[in-house]
Amino acid sequence: MTKPSYIRGRSANLRKGRVSEDFACYVITKNVNRRLPLLADDRVAKIILDAWQYVRSKDRIKILAFCIMLDHFHLAICLMPGESISKLMQDTAKFTSRKLNRLLNRRGTFWQEGFHDHRCRDVDDLHERSLYVEHNPVRKGLVTTAELWPYSSASAENKYMLDREWWP
Repeated sequence: MTKPSYIRGRSANLRKGRVSEDFACYVITKNVNRRLPLLADDRVAKIILDAWQYVRSKDRIKILAFCIMLDHFHLAICLMPGESISKLMQDTAKFTSRKLNRLLNRRGTFWQEGFHDHRCRDVDDLHERSLYVEHNPVRKGLVTTAELWPYSSASAENKYMLDREWWP
């Protein structure tokens, strides 16, 4: 018997109609299981950033913007040919969850099941959403300007990870 959606959650709905399109730009949001505030730590962020850098170095994605918040992250990417968003997220979640659980001396599920993705309609949509991603810590009152959040592409120290040309 299938459980009602209010019991099983909505993560299955996130996968309905998901299409991975070559060279399309997507903004992805992924949450920590139970929304625990585990991410805004230098060691934790390094594991996540290294995982993104690795898939970037394998020409699976181009990174356009990102922000690691306390209990979730946002990642704006361009998907390279033959790549699947679901496979990309599965690979990075599996890799990071093992490392993060070990680092934090935890067990069990690290990431919440599923993720949210939005396919950007055009360059303006991508630019607007990238600014939204980078200014998330400002809206949450964690910093006064986006550039001060060390776990974001707005920080000067993280610009080396970006594959974008429309702003410095």
